[in-house]
Amino acid sequence: MPFQINVHAQDRILEVVYPPQVTSADLAEYLTEVKKAIVAFAGEWSALVDQSQLRVMPTDVVASMAGLNAYAQLHGMQRSARVVTDAPSGLQAWRMTKRAMLTIPTRTFETRQDALEWLRNPDAD
Repeated sequence: MPFQINVHAQDRILEVVYPPQVTSADLAEYLTEVKKAIVAFAGEWSALVDQSQLRVMPTDVVASMAGLNAYAQLHGMQRSARVVTDAPSGLQAWRMTKRAMLTIPTRTFETRQDALEWLRNPDAD
């Protein structure tokens, strides 16, 4: 599967690294696997989504990811950090967050380390 899913059990962080391009087949497999990881937390957790390799997210993928974000929030997601490398990607991430109607804290970062730090230390805001 082109998506990488990493569970940081101690920190209760679900990390996902997007591939440069997303196909429908990749998306279907990813949605199945990531929902299993979400359910396995059985409580509160945070998301780290690294979209730094992704160049363009197809419209149908945006809709699926917005739905996934809504599902995630209903299943314990407390914070969401995204890693992007350029302004258009950041804007796309913001649009998806709004489409999912998330009410949790969300932020966009330029580095994975900064995103992890924010997720691990929520009181440092």
